[in-house]
Amino acid sequence: MIYDLSRAERQHRAIANEKPGPVLQPKRCACGKAAPAKVLVQHKKCHGCLLADRVATLHEGDLDILRHMLGATPHHPKARWGFRNEYLVNRRDAAALARLVEAGFARAGQPLLQLQYFHATDVGCRVAGLDAKRARVALSLGGKP
Repeated sequence: MIYDLSRAERQHRAIANEKPGPVLQPKRCACGKAAPAKVLVQHKKCHGCLLADRVATLHEGDLDILRHMLGATPHHPKARWGFRNEYLVNRRDAAALARLVEAGFARAGQPLLQLQYFHATDVGCRVAGLDAKRARVALSLGGKP
């Protein structure tokens, strides 16, 4: 039936049947930051709030261990942070490293006798305060995944 119509008539019908394009409205998280609508629908929070929730699960000294793992401590110049990415855990720090692994800030590496090496992840580097360049350096030193 549609082929009986002229080309101009088909174009007019196609235009009349078009649906309006999607209206893109900026979405905001509860914290006030703009966020992709897909993220807000899926998680109900922006990426920053999700990361803050993961950091909130840690105890007081856990971030200090993460910073020490990356060499991001005050007695090292900030330009050298990330010069290492390993931490040999002892029994005292095992619970702290378990929390860091559960939050996604560290991962288990090679075992050494009765001990275990741990390495920071890319998210862990960001939480520790490393910039993108220093994080790349640290991740290249972090052993094989």
